[in-house]
Amino acid sequence: MQAVHRLLRERLDKVPRSGVWEEVRRTFEIGEPRGRTLHFSAEQRQLLREQCRLAWGFDPLDGVPQGNRREVAASAINEKIARDRPDDRHVLVKGRLPEPLPSLAFELSLRVPLSGLNADAIGQVLVIENLDSFDDWYAFRTPAELADALVLYRGHGGLARGTRNLLAVLPENIPVTVFPDWDPAGLLIARTLPRADALLVPVLNETLLAKGSPEHFAGQHREARHLDSAELGGWQAVWDAMKAARISLKQQHMLALGAALRRVSLGDRAKTLQRRERR
Repeated sequence: MQAVHRLLRERLDKVPRSGVWEEVRRTFEIGEPRGRTLHFSAEQRQLLREQCRLAWGFDPLDGVPQGNRREVAASAINEKIARDRPDDRHVLVKGRLPEPLPSLAFELSLRVPLSGLNADAIGQVLVIENLDSFDDWYAFRTPAELADALVLYRGHGGLARGTRNLLAVLPENIPVTVFPDWDPAGLLIARTLPRADALLVPVLNETLLAKGSPEHFAGQHREARHLDSAELGGWQAVWDAMKAARISLKQQHMLALGAALRRVSLGDRAKTLQRRERR
């Protein structure tokens, strides 16, 4: 849709024969192949515009409709093309919910729109990587300093975007702790979030280390390369310990074996460098 919009907006007479444009040609049977390019006359561009309007429900010259699925459904046939996804502005939370949200029993969680969270009433935020560990949060052996945290599921897909959107606008005075798996992928998740002030890691012992997976660690070589070149500040010792052990420890093993968790600060210099990288 964006490719057709650009063709019409810029009145292009040819485009590369990419996978996208081959699909457009097969679908609408418009366009003349010439070697590695696909050519369109003014008449063919107009015909393509009309065919797309019938197929998509909106004028491709105007571009993909803006808004959420309800708003896009007013013009487009396929409402799922909406750029605003259902979870982009929502998060899944539990723990100490900010007023005026209600108090919840420890086993309950709440899906909340970002507009429904009063940032002034949030003391601190804890982001948890895995959903079952988010559900079981109160069964972990956690530092007492996290007792008043708003517990946030990091999520995947739309929910992950909602989490990132929240962290991006969270005031700097609200500390953010991240609890991932103890492996390169988990550490990279923490490092690449819009905000992360501290990391929650297990207190290692022989029993816990025996449950680690060398195969999963070896499979995360790309993440490992990224971490080797990154400024990790106070987390460098965590990464060094991971490389020495060469295993992946999952949150589920930490819980099953009753491992104590401790909080490791990133450090001000590393936080400043990460903010610059994200900009």
